[in-house]
Amino acid sequence: MERLIDAARSGDADALGELLNNYRKYLVFLARTGLHHHMQGKADPSDIAQEVCMAAHGNIAEFRGESAEEFAGWLRGILTNTMAMHVRKYLGTAKRDPRLEQRLNQSVASATGFLQSQLAGNETSPSQNFARNEAFLQLAGALEGLPEDYRRVIVLRHVEGLPFAEVAREMGRSVDSVEKLWVRGLAKLKSTMSDE
Repeated sequence: MERLIDAARSGDADALGELLNNYRKYLVFLARTGLHHHMQGKADPSDIAQEVCMAAHGNIAEFRGESAEEFAGWLRGILTNTMAMHVRKYLGTAKRDPRLEQRLNQSVASATGFLQSQLAGNETSPSQNFARNEAFLQLAGALEGLPEDYRRVIVLRHVEGLPFAEVAREMGRSVDSVEKLWVRGLAKLKSTMSDE
């Protein structure tokens, strides 16, 4: 990943395209999670991820980091700004709202924390860090590939930390059906991850 980052920073458009393609599903997952409370159904997470990729493409010269973690952080910053702009546009307010941006940042941080917690480990070697970064992006892709109900129950339960009763209320289902959906969702996620 660092090789692609170096090449992208040096102006290699193909490397930048490949790099952004590797992060696309991660960005879609974060956008879907971040927009959940603010604009559910009003903005397409895939379109927002595309906007982030275009902004990153146009501003790669501004990226000062070297590692995959720093690159992901830079993309999250662009994503948060892009989501805030969409929410302001949807709400009809031109003025920046620091509280809104803080809530969006918190949502993106929670989703990222969830992904990282699933891959917890004390990797220290470059090859272990590389494997962890690859798995991180793979997990985001697997979550994005889940059916909507599975993804939503996992996000509400694990990313937002809601108890099952709240998840049931949010999803308009019984607690029993939500618990079963959650078990099936996690099993499907595990199966998807082991297939890759």
